[in-house]
Amino acid sequence: MYIYADVVLIVNCIMNSVILVLTAHAAGISYSWKRLLPAALFGGVYALSGIFPELAVLYSIPGKLLMSVVLVLLAFGYRTVRTTLVLVGAFFIVSFILGGATLGWLYFIQTEAPQQAGNYLDMSWSSLAAGSVIAVMLVTLIARRLMGKMIRRRNFYQVRIEYNGQNKDVTGMLDTGNNLYSLLGNKPVVLLCWQSAIQLLGSQAAGYLTSTSPAAWLSNLHECQDAAWLARVEVIPCQSVGGKNMLLGFRPDGISVRTEDGLAYTTEVLIGLYDGVFASDRPYEALLHPALITGAHITKEVSVCA
Repeated sequence: MYIYADVVLIVNCIMNSVILVLTAHAAGISYSWKRLLPAALFGGVYALSGIFPELAVLYSIPGKLLMSVVLVLLAFGYRTVRTTLVLVGAFFIVSFILGGATLGWLYFIQTEAPQQAGNYLDMSWSSLAAGSVIAVMLVTLIARRLMGKMIRRRNFYQVRIEYNGQNKDVTGMLDTGNNLYSLLGNKPVVLLCWQSAIQLLGSQAAGYLTSTSPAAWLSNLHECQDAAWLARVEVIPCQSVGGKNMLLGFRPDGISVRTEDGLAYTTEVLIGLYDGVFASDRPYEALLHPALITGAHITKEVSVCA
């Protein structure tokens, strides 16, 4: 039997590239071709190493798990333990769907009965391409939704907002699509339901927000008697469905987010007041900016035993 190393390498590089792109798509993260293509080449070399008996250990279950983790790290880099685990899980889901869909398509187009065809399957390039197209469609329609639900379930955090000596504990959801910053662009914005905000503010500021229509919060600010709060108020530009808009925001003393890696704390942040409800099926009171997790100072919590 002849093994054409160049064909094996090229086919595996192409398939690895497809799998890695779909993995990023399913997990909802960005990727760089400068990292992805070398990772795909590494996967092709790994597949080619199967012709050497002395490297058979790499094809054991632990070896395959290790190579999968290495492939994901090469393609996307190390972010956090949780993100890496999500990417590895997405990688296996995409690989199984891709392989299963391709094999299912080959069986589907087989016109002879299994007893007559034996172990033969049509492995032509056109059949493989058609199976791959079907697999891509399945991953796009199914895997992205499954991974999206899993990621959303794990993207809720306990948040403490500090303002003028008062603390407010809320549940926040990390919103990777939140790109709101202050006018100067140096402070990320956390959107907070105004009903939660008035429990943190003083009586005068809370009374103003309660008695004034949200549409008039900015235009009627002169009616608010809380001078200390007004000194912290900022206008936040945002993009809405109808065009550009403005949000009322204020500077808290600080925000701490409890993450798996420790307590993320920052004072460089703005609170934007949201006049609606984020979700009814899974109630949370704030939409967190990604910079609070990736850019804030994280301290490891330790326990002290007496």
